Parts: sequence; structure tokens; C-alpha cells
Amino acid sequence: MSSVAAQTVALLQELVKIESINPSLSPKGSGEKKVADFLGGFCRERNLPYEFQEVKDGRSNFLTWVPGQDADKRIVFVAHMDTVPIDRWESDPFSGEQREGRIYGRGSCDTKGSLAAMLIALGTIGERQPKSTVVVAASIDEEFRKIGARAIGLSGVSYDAAVVGEPTDLELVVAHKGSVRWQVEVEGVPAHTSKPHLGVNAITGMAKIVLALDELNQELALRTHPLVGSPTLTVSLIEGGIELTTVPPVCRIWIDRRLIPGERPQQAIQEVENILESFRQGEDNINVRSLLPALEDPAPDSAESSKIAAVAAEACAEVAGTGKYIGVPYGTDASQLSLAGIPCVVIGPGSIDQAHTNNEFVEIDQLVKAVEIYQKVMLNY
Repeated sequence: MSSVAAQTVALLQELVKIESINPSLSPKGSGEKKVADFLGGFCRERNLPYEFQEVKDGRSNFLTWVPGQDADKRIVFVAHMDTVPIDRWESDPFSGEQREGRIYGRGSCDTKGSLAAMLIALGTIGERQPKSTVVVAASIDEEFRKIGARAIGLSGVSYDAAVVGEPTDLELVVAHKGSVRWQVEVEGVPAHTSKPHLGVNAITGMAKIVLALDELNQELALRTHPLVGSPTLTVSLIEGGIELTTVPPVCRIWIDRRLIPGERPQQAIQEVENILESFRQGEDNINVRSLLPALEDPAPDSAESSKIAAVAAEACAEVAGTGKYIGVPYGTDASQLSLAGIPCVVIGPGSIDQAHTNNEFVEIDQLVKAVEIYQKVMLNY
């Protein structure tokens, strides 16, 4: 194993050993602070400048950089420190175990593998000064509201391009879906179930609305984007009622609406609102409302025509035989970075099929190739 490969594996193992479950997803989650503190020590050992960007509640992004030849140009490489919770792992989820050419553990694939590769790429540039200032940013909260990436975009520091690390099997993602999520509530009237006619059943009303939303989802399938496919609407959670012998006075659903490039969150909300209004005004006279504000994560504009996509495509082709422009259905920090007008591509080691699984891993071969791809982009952009 080469020196760079050994360094990357060792760094990833150390990162995996640090539990950084997003506290918004689990009350047991420690968050990103210990990872950020560890990265501070990593950079001090290598004489790399760094800073913490506090975002919220003591949670901070971590940034380090190498100055470029052109002080007015910057490119940022972003990978998130937080992970999803653990559940029913076969082994220690924080072991960083190396076996069968893989590194196992929560976050190994999503996205501490990308983060390790970016940091090693930056730290091994040596005397080769890049054309643009290269910043590596370890972000918080990607798995929930992406407030870390939003803070980077709104920091006042301008970036000409961004490379977002996510498990893409080293394929070059230039477009992906966004999402908007919110709740819908039906209010009924409670009554004893021995005389249900004295009440208004909120669950029955919601059932009609859910069927109408399913019809909307079928209509959405007729829309399409050449890289990411069609938008979708999923009723992903439902709750209602207060106890067995009472006509349910309230029922709520959660909607997950996936957006394609060109769609906006408010447009998607309004389509649902039109359906709700038809039930409010119709013969059923259902008392229904959307519970807002929604969690908005817009679909970034496609980066197909950008300079960063061209530079990344060449690097991917040279190192991994990839580089064809593709789209994916999931979301990334690029959603928030693109709101600041930053062209974004997504590249990283590992498969999205491993993300959030109970035996998460990343292939070492891809991890090492990611270092080379990132470094080529750093030096050539």
C-alpha cells in the first residue's frame, strides 16, 4: 500500500471511530464537535491553516485551505461530518475495521470517506501551488437540514465552484433532486364511538386526501428530467386519534415531495394546497391545513455546462474511467451551496447503496482513487 493510501485509510479509520450522529436525528447523537476538534489537530500537524465556523448551538463547520496563484478565485470541497443513527449493527459501528479491501463503520461511506480523501489530497499537494485557492470544508447537519452548507454559501466568501463528496462510486454527478417536506393536518370533532355521527372523523377525512395525493404522484410521473427522472410525492408518515373509543379529532400526515431541477418548493406546496382547497370547499367540507414552514431543499441547477464539470470529468476519466455526466435521485449539500450561485458537482468513493445501512463500508480502492481525482481537480481548476 502506497504512503498516500496508508495515510487515507488511517485517517478514515480515526474519523469513523468518532461517533458523530446528528443530534437532530437522535437524542443520543454527539454531533460533529469531536470530529471538528480532531481535524484541528490533523491540520496543526501538517501546518495547514484552519478555522471553525460556528453555525448553531455550538455546532461548527471546519475549514482548511491552501492558497492559490489567483487570490480572487476559490474552489471549495465539501463533505459532511454528521451521520445517521445506528441500528442492529452486526459489529462495532465505530470500529473502522479494515477487512476484505474495505473500511467498515458508520460514516465510512457517507461521507467520512470523501472527507478523508479530500483532506489527504489537500495535504499532499506539496509545492505545487494550485491555480485557485482550495478550501476543504467539513460541514454539519447534512443529514437533517443542511444548515452547515447553507452557512458556507452565506458566509460572504465567494466560491467559483464546489465539489461535494458523497458516495457516487466515483461517477460524476452534475444534477440531483431536491425535496420539500411538511405536514398536513385534518381537524375533526371528537365523540364517543357508540355515537360516531355526533363527531367528525379526522382519519376518514385524511384517507380521502391521501388517495388524492396518490393521484397527484401518478401525474408527477409524466414530468421528467433527462438526468434525474421524475418528481415524486410520498406520504411517509401518518398519525391520528387519541384512544380507542373516541372518534379521532385530529390526523396528520408527513409529505416528502422530491423536486427535479427547475421545480421550486413553493410550486410543489401550492399543488398540494390546491388539492386541500378542493376538499375544504367540496361536499366533504374537510377542515384541513398545511403545517408550515416546510423543510425546503431545492434541486440545484444542472452543472453540465460549467467549468468545474469539465475539469472533474477529465480527472475522473484519467483515474477511474468514469466522468460521464449523470444525475441521481437523492439530495446533497449542493442544494444549499447552489442557492449562493455556486456551480456544484458531486463525486465520492463508495456506493449510495451502502449509505445508512447496518454494515456500512467503503472500498479502499475507490477511497485511494478519490484522493487522486480530488487532487487533480484542486490543481487544474
